[in-house]
Amino acid sequence: MVSRCSILSGLVFFMGAAGARADAFSAYAVQRSFQLPAGASSFDVLADGRIVTMVDANVYTENATGSATFGMLGTLPDADVVPGAYATGFVRVSPDGTRIAVGNNGGATFDHPQVGVFALDTLAGSWFTAAHYDAAWLDNRSLALTAGDFSEPSRVTLLDTQSAPGSPTNPTIIANIDGGSAGITFDAAGYLYTGNGFDFDDTGVIKAFSPAAWQPALSGASPADFEAAGDLIAEVLSAGALGFDAEGNLHVGGGDFAEDESDFAALIRANDVLAARAGGGGADVNNPTQVRRFDPDSGNPFNFYDVNFNPVTGELYLREGTTVYSYVAPEPSGALFGALGALAVMRRRSQTRSAA
Repeated sequence: MVSRCSILSGLVFFMGAAGARADAFSAYAVQRSFQLPAGASSFDVLADGRIVTMVDANVYTENATGSATFGMLGTLPDADVVPGAYATGFVRVSPDGTRIAVGNNGGATFDHPQVGVFALDTLAGSWFTAAHYDAAWLDNRSLALTAGDFSEPSRVTLLDTQSAPGSPTNPTIIANIDGGSAGITFDAAGYLYTGNGFDFDDTGVIKAFSPAAWQPALSGASPADFEAAGDLIAEVLSAGALGFDAEGNLHVGGGDFAEDESDFAALIRANDVLAARAGGGGADVNNPTQVRRFDPDSGNPFNFYDVNFNPVTGELYLREGTTVYSYVAPEPSGALFGALGALAVMRRRSQTRSAA
C-alpha cells in the first residue's frame, strides 16, 4: 500500500526540480547520483515513484520517493538464484503496482529458467517455468518475455501469469530474431518494441510490431517474423533496456563492442520513433537531433548502462553496477500538478481496463 508519507515525499522531491524547461529530449541534465544496495542486480519503479531493486533473492524498496535509502522488504520464497551481480535478470512492476515479476537468470544450474510473479504486500506468489532475458508487462495479467537458446534464433513470448506455473501458457509472438535477446517494451498504442541483442552484423537493430502483427499468434497463427517484418526504429547499442519517457522518447541501453558502439545510453526522439514506426526508416544514431547520447561516467570507457524512467519524479535513470545517475528536465511548478493528476487518471483507467 502506498503511504501518504511516500506520496508527499515524492511530491516535494519533484517540486524541487521545478523550473523552466524545453522538451525533455533536449533538456535532460544530470541532477544527482546515488547508490543502490550493495549487490543489486536489477531495478524498477513502484507506483508511488520509489525504486524497487533485487539483491540476490531479496527485495529492497526505497524508504521514500527520492530518498536514495533502502530497506529490505523480504525474500522471495523458493528462489533458485546464484548470488551476485547477475542473480536476477529483471524486476518489473505490474501496471497496477501490486505485483512484481522477477527473472532468475537460469538458476544455480543455468538450466532452470524461471519467472516469478509475487504480490508486493506479502511476497506470496509462484515461479513459472519460462526462458527469459528481459520482460515488459502488457497489462496486469500478461508479461512479454524476450528469450533465446544457444545457437538458435531468439524470440518473444507472452506469459499468462494466471496459467499453471509448471506448464504455463506462454506462446511465441515474435520469432526468428537472428541473434541474442534484447530489451522489450510496449507503447500506449500496443506496439511491441524489441531488438537483436547480439549479432556480428545486426546487433542493436530495434523494430516495432503493431498489435495486428503480434496478436494473431495468441490464437494459433504463426508468430511475427522479426527478420522479415516489423518497422525499423533504429540500430543502436545492443537494443537493451528499452522503454519510454513521459514525452514518448525511447530510451536504449547496453552496448555493441563489436561495432565500437558502447559507453553511452541513447534516447531516440519521440517524433523520430513515430516516423520510423510509420515506415519512414530508422532514426540516425549519428544525428544528435534524432538520437541523443548520455555518458555520465566519462572517465570509464567501458560503461554498459541499464536505463529506466520514473514517471512520478520525471527522472531518467542510468545505472552502471549499483551507481544510478538521475537526469531530469525540470517542469514549471504549475505543470507538476497537472502531470501528477493526469498520471493518477491514467492509472485508474489502466486498472479499470485490466479488470474488465
